[in-house]
Amino acid sequence: MQQPFTLAGTPETQGPAALAQAMEHAMTPQEAFDPAASAEVIEILRRPQPPLAPVKSGRRKLWDVPHKYHCPIIGTCLTVAELRRIGERHAWRTCARPTDYEIHISFVSAASERNSLSLATQKLLEKKYAATVKRYDSARTPEALIALWSESLASGEVPGALWALMTHPRADQSVLVLAYEDVHMLSHQIGAGQRADLKRLTETRAELARLQREFDTLQKRFRQQSGESEQRIARLETTLREREAECERLARRERELVEQVSASGALERQHLLTRLENELADAQSRLETSGREAANWRQQWESAQADIRRMDAARLEKEAECEALERLVTLHLTNPCTDCPNETCDCRADLAGRLVLCVGGRKPLVEQYRHLVARCNGRFDHHDGGLEDSHHRLEAMLAAADAVVCATDYVSHSAYYRTKRFCKRLDKPHILLGNSGLSAFALALERVAN
Repeated sequence: MQQPFTLAGTPETQGPAALAQAMEHAMTPQEAFDPAASAEVIEILRRPQPPLAPVKSGRRKLWDVPHKYHCPIIGTCLTVAELRRIGERHAWRTCARPTDYEIHISFVSAASERNSLSLATQKLLEKKYAATVKRYDSARTPEALIALWSESLASGEVPGALWALMTHPRADQSVLVLAYEDVHMLSHQIGAGQRADLKRLTETRAELARLQREFDTLQKRFRQQSGESEQRIARLETTLREREAECERLARRERELVEQVSASGALERQHLLTRLENELADAQSRLETSGREAANWRQQWESAQADIRRMDAARLEKEAECEALERLVTLHLTNPCTDCPNETCDCRADLAGRLVLCVGGRKPLVEQYRHLVARCNGRFDHHDGGLEDSHHRLEAMLAAADAVVCATDYVSHSAYYRTKRFCKRLDKPHILLGNSGLSAFALALERVAN
């Protein structure tokens, strides 16, 4: 029977006691979806709070932060893999392998006091987010901290910003509550986005399967028609050779008869010559008809070959789009680096903060485009392709963008040609999409990133 894990060096946070202590500050799954319970939690957070404990010198340590904020700090700023590595060095006393949830609860519980586990966690957080902490050190008032926090939310740099803000000596109770509320709502939005990505992936896979079935049916029909055409062509070529041989035989016969008729009467020769000319003309007519039929069948065969190549190209394009979207969804479902700001991380298609301008596209999908760009560490801007936005504004947006994606199925002719000429003139990276679907847009982002 598997023994419950314990934390080394922290007797007050071992085993069931640690879980019970941490769960006092957590909501049950039923409470999380109960509007009354959620309203009660919000009311508690917004009540006047006792003043924070004064910081003796410099920034707060992890154990100086109010305990109710340890859960979002541990869950947002560190991955499960990082927590597991720290725990293997400082905490696990038995061979039992704790679950991800048990690890999270243990670290949250241990964070309330100074111990070996909280010290190791503090050290990793300081090292991981040193650059962000340095940027936040410039803030001297709660208002300045809130402004920096808003910028971090807009750019997707939430983990480092949360740690820098929670430990900042100027962060009062109102600042901490604001950050807590923003992170709480952001977790819901990310979950909803992942479910939407899964739905789109399922729909794209179904579309790919349908295209594959259509392609297989067309290919089967083509092979059948191709075989019939080849047999028909072979028969026509055989008939053509036979009729050519017949014409040659008739020509020889004509020469023989001419020699024979030369000795007979002129009238008999004329009748015979007329009959032979008629037979020759008839044979030549049948020969020409056979040639035209053979050419017609060959033309149909070549047209079917072109259809097969076109369908194969469409299938390959759909497969590439599906694979791009599947990689993106798989990344955000399984990759522990979902919110990692590390620019050297190779777990995703990294736009490295570049501004991607989308010209045209379906208006209901614009926010989905924006989310895809943000998850690839990029910035997003949109011009509707001349439907409502000004063409003069398009020139300025093109100049500011690092890369351009133009959905040609939802854009005006004027905006399309302006975009194409502008990008070619300035040698700016640009991709012209045949359709404005999310899978095509995801593939375009991979190409821009690579």
